[in-house]
Amino acid sequence: MKRNIHNLFFVLCALGGSLVWAKEPMVPATKPLEIQVPAFDRKTLSCGMKVLFLKNDNLPLVSVELLMPGGYVTDPEGKEGLVALMDSSLRDGGAGKLSPEAFDAALENRAASMDAGADVENFSASFKCLAGDLPEVLDLFADMVRRPQFDPKRFETAKSESIDSLDRLEDTPDNLTRVIFYRSLMGHSPYGRWSSPKSVAGITREDVDQFYAKNYGPDGSVLVVTGNFDEDKVSAQLEKLFGDWRNPVAQAGRQDAEPLGPTIYFFPKDVSQVFVRWGVLGIKRHDPNQVPLDVANYILGGSGFTSRLMREIRSNRGLAYFVDSVSIPYNVRGIFEVIGGTRPDSLKEYLDTMSRVMTDYSKDGPTDKELAEAQQSMVEEFAYNFESPYTLAPYKASLDFHDYPADYLENYRNKVRGVTRDQAAAAAKTILNQKNWVLVVCGPADLEKSLSEFGTVVKINDIFEPFSK
Repeated sequence: MKRNIHNLFFVLCALGGSLVWAKEPMVPATKPLEIQVPAFDRKTLSCGMKVLFLKNDNLPLVSVELLMPGGYVTDPEGKEGLVALMDSSLRDGGAGKLSPEAFDAALENRAASMDAGADVENFSASFKCLAGDLPEVLDLFADMVRRPQFDPKRFETAKSESIDSLDRLEDTPDNLTRVIFYRSLMGHSPYGRWSSPKSVAGITREDVDQFYAKNYGPDGSVLVVTGNFDEDKVSAQLEKLFGDWRNPVAQAGRQDAEPLGPTIYFFPKDVSQVFVRWGVLGIKRHDPNQVPLDVANYILGGSGFTSRLMREIRSNRGLAYFVDSVSIPYNVRGIFEVIGGTRPDSLKEYLDTMSRVMTDYSKDGPTDKELAEAQQSMVEEFAYNFESPYTLAPYKASLDFHDYPADYLENYRNKVRGVTRDQAAAAAKTILNQKNWVLVVCGPADLEKSLSEFGTVVKINDIFEPFSK
């Protein structure tokens, strides 16, 4: 949710590495950006749906986004990929009394865009339109969300496209290692399941229809309306469209995953750049260590060229085009991951250096200088969330959806500033000292022997087949 200046680095890599720095660039000091948190109006519909309103009359535009509990973790076992098919069919399969073609035309005639999607733990639906078309487009949106047709022909098209996309996952090290990483780190839990050509092939249109009827509903949902609109009129229309909506069943709770480690999972592939993912279980949302870990991670690998991992692995040793670390909390324990790539002939030195940096960091934590610089950068980068109301509103909706405090936006920067060196060090130590890690490597077959020096190696030839320690 936060934008890091290291994004520039990945743009340069995408250009073939033609523009690179041997050392991290010098960024001149700037005056801290001033931000002001706007007031969101709140209402609750009769169905329990929370609605946030953020008025902005600068442009004749309106954006609406709806978040609902669910997501990919609700895929039935053996039918992984069903949620993704439901999302595409929800938008493309017609709704209400309109055929798919008529529904598409109704949106095109109003220059409106509409979509349905999902993330790991949520369903989502959204649209953008001109302010003058809001009443009509909002009616269409309610039809899509509440009365989808799941047109059989559109469903079969989406199914074929999904299978084709999955068949190509092994073409790129980035994609195939992501699948292996989640399946190994998140064990056999719903968070570690991944769709396959076989699982998608077995999904029927009736499966999608039944799943939708059992899992789509307003309980725990948050809808945000942003832009140029009349709040009273929109509130009345939302109540009319959604007020009588009810959830058929309650969402099930989830348990923490059990990683299939400590193990090295190796996918042999003839590539010029080896792709590496190392990870352990992270933290849950609302963990008291969430902000200290954000700061600790920023220093370790999350800040681009100024991070320890980038400085040691790329700038000082020239072992990689990139190396990054991420911390993603879920409603269960999430992931902490270090991602990078290197030449086949430098893999051992890359892994040795990565291990040494993380071991030293887990022992001593950040320096005072690293902490101060990270806090200043994180506070300033937080302002990117306020670039426009259309950027801020979905972020705010996500915070409310995940039950963060109402004053989170106001207090986050002070929480970052308040993190002590001992707190950041303790957060890093708790995460990095775990023994149940997984290491995923994709590279030439002859690397398997050198990888065995770092632990037990399990060779993966098919990313969709069952595998274990």
